[in-house]
Amino acid sequence: MGHVLIVTSQMAGRVNVSCELARRIESAGHTATIASPADIQERVAAHGRHYQRVAGPDLATAAGSGPSGAPSRLLGFLKRLPQVRSVEARRQRKVDDLDPDGFIGSVRDLETDLLLVDMELPAHVIAGWACGVPVVVWSTMLALWKAPGLPPLGSTIIPGHEWRGSAFGIELAWLRFRLWKWQRTQRQRITRFGEDQMSVMRTLAERVGFPLESEADPHQWPVPFLYKSIPLLVCNASELDFPHRPWPTAHYVGPVLDPRREPAAGEHRTLSNELATLYARRSSGESSALVYCSFGAWHQGDDLAFIRTVAAAVAARSDWDLVIGLGGRVDPADLGEFAGNVHAYAWAPQLAVLQHADVAIHHAGISSVNESIVAGVPMVVYPFDFLDQPGNAARIVHHGLGVVGDRNTDGASDVLRHLDRVLGDPGYKERVLEMRETFARYVAADPALHFLLERLP
Repeated sequence: MGHVLIVTSQMAGRVNVSCELARRIESAGHTATIASPADIQERVAAHGRHYQRVAGPDLATAAGSGPSGAPSRLLGFLKRLPQVRSVEARRQRKVDDLDPDGFIGSVRDLETDLLLVDMELPAHVIAGWACGVPVVVWSTMLALWKAPGLPPLGSTIIPGHEWRGSAFGIELAWLRFRLWKWQRTQRQRITRFGEDQMSVMRTLAERVGFPLESEADPHQWPVPFLYKSIPLLVCNASELDFPHRPWPTAHYVGPVLDPRREPAAGEHRTLSNELATLYARRSSGESSALVYCSFGAWHQGDDLAFIRTVAAAVAARSDWDLVIGLGGRVDPADLGEFAGNVHAYAWAPQLAVLQHADVAIHHAGISSVNESIVAGVPMVVYPFDFLDQPGNAARIVHHGLGVVGDRNTDGASDVLRHLDRVLGDPGYKERVLEMRETFARYVAADPALHFLLERLP
């Protein structure tokens, strides 16, 4: 019997994937532990899985580190200017803060046979490599690499669509992206006096003996790099991606979703009666459509104004019902008064509502995309200019699973037009159901489990 240690960031979608992978591993007779530098014990316990806190900064700390905004960057630069002579010592202290020895010790103390590390935690990949056990990097995102005909994941480009989707347009997009990435790296090196992420990763790699220069490829889409020989488990379907030649170490294993995951404690019971009434209205034909809207629990942007726009759009159709889930980020009272067919909740059980919805409005986060497909629900997506959301939205359009709006310019009439388009064309529903069948084939074959079992003793 082998032991798999799954290291994850604190993002809800990643925690859910980790717990589902652990469940599958344990169902095959092995043991699995969920580990994180973030305190996610309660969430892991809700899934009935084992949890271990490990060393290192969590994603929120890492993402929030360093100055933000031009005045703050300048002020931080001036404050650190006298420290230029102690760059190496401070960089070593940064690595000390990562505590690679503590993480390596945890991996060994847990008698780990296989280490799975979230793509978002490069320090743990590097330190984990030094443990002497097989390491697999995993991600829920689609294609993270450059390939012929494949635009950067953060781009709205659709291959073959307009000049931007031409071979020249895609190459230009990659050139612009790589220039941005290089400028970002150089700016951080200067403003942080050697305490930037790449410099710290190099120092960490030197300390543990990781071959960073030959193993890491900084020219691909992920920040800071993609790995050249460490296997990459892509927890998504290649059929949802654009057609392309995958990265040599990448293995698409289908979306790893947990249909049994529990809602937030107590809140589902509070809402169940009201939601059941809405489901019954839709089932009986009293309402002609149930629209679900949520923009996730991770992004902290101010989207209240746009949620009001969505509410105003659906309010104009008294024969529809709208359920808005606010991801625990916003008090429904902050949205103001709505028409009687608009129902806003601080938190809504997304999986349950999607089972009854006719269309979903969301931010094109990959978890919401996959959960909509599994529920057979076409989409109207309004991505933030954030991580992989623009690229996910482009793929939704490419595969005919929904339409994309512009949150910066769309008004209520535009939202209503998009909803009418998706609800009025049965082709969207049909294509979503076809993709759902593709997902079901992954579930039946379970390539994720087979991939992991092949690497266990």
